[in-house]
Order: sequence, then C-alpha cells, then structure tokens
Amino acid sequence: MAGAIDPGGLDGDLARLIADSRADEAIRARQRERNLRAAAATDATLAGLVLDLAELGDPVTLRTTSGRSLTGRIATVARDAVVLEVGSGATTFVRLAAVSSIRRAGGHRLPQVSGDRSPSRAPTLAALLADLAPERPRVALAVHGEPGLVRGELRAAGADVVTVTLDGDLPVTAYFATAQVSELTVLASG
Repeated sequence: MAGAIDPGGLDGDLARLIADSRADEAIRARQRERNLRAAAATDATLAGLVLDLAELGDPVTLRTTSGRSLTGRIATVARDAVVLEVGSGATTFVRLAAVSSIRRAGGHRLPQVSGDRSPSRAPTLAALLADLAPERPRVALAVHGEPGLVRGELRAAGADVVTVTLDGDLPVTAYFATAQVSELTVLASG
C-alpha cells in the first residue's frame, strides 16, 4: 500500500534515537567526572593529600628536603605537619614544608587521591610538641643549619621554640626555633 507507515521502521528509528541519546548521556557523564577530578586536582594541597593517604592506612615513604627517607603509617595530620609511626616504637613528626615527596611503601602505586580538603581543626606542630614535652622523651631532631641529627631529651616546646637537653658528657640545653625543626623523632625507650 502506497503511503502506508511502516511500524517496524518507526520502532527501529525510535530505538536508534534512544540508543544515541543514551550514548550521548554516557559521554557527558564521563566528561563531568573527568572535569570534577581535574577540579579536585587543581584544588589539592599537600595537607589534603596526606589526609587522604592517612585514611587509606597504607605505609608510605616520605622523602624530606634534607634527603632523608622515612617509611611508616601516617598517624596524625596537623595543619603544618604529619606524624608518622615508623615502627620499632618510634614516632616521627615531619613539618609539611620539609616533605619533598610521598610514595607508597614497597613501590606500589598510590590510589588516586584528591587532596582537595584540609584537616579540620588540626593542631600545629608546635602544639603537638608541647603536648609531648611533659613526657620528656628522648628525641632526634633534624634542624636546618645543623650538620646532622641532634639528639637529647625534649624538655619543653613553646609557640616558636623547642628546648632540648643535648646528649653528651656535659649535658647542654639547646633552644631551637620551631620553624627550623624539619623533623623530630621520638626514640624508643630502653
């Protein structure tokens, strides 16, 4: 019959239109996801990345600006520092400004993390050290301007100064500018 509408043809056209529409929507969804990931990456901060990695709980290796490598699990993320449980009873406080790179321990790839947030109401390195000082732990400090690690007993930590009684035959009290302390390791007792 001339001029008759082929219902099978309309169904096929409609099916193609729906399939094309779904494919276009899938493309737009992938583009939105890619744009969101890119936006999160541009808003990333080192503190945010460290916070994401702390939540994963995997061991990481921090390389410091002094060339030292520290491997352990991230225990705390402060506003300006990270606390790393390095094993054998040692805990290391590392100033974020002294972190040059972070890698997953064992050479495995890190999962994609956004780092687009910051620790909420996190303490500062000075506050963490002030909380630690009353315990009078033995510590090793990496301090800008010192040729090697400085060892002794942590005596006090103020807003911008760390007081340590240095190891040696004649114990000497030394005062270090907190801003110059790039790393402080609490040594295992015993």
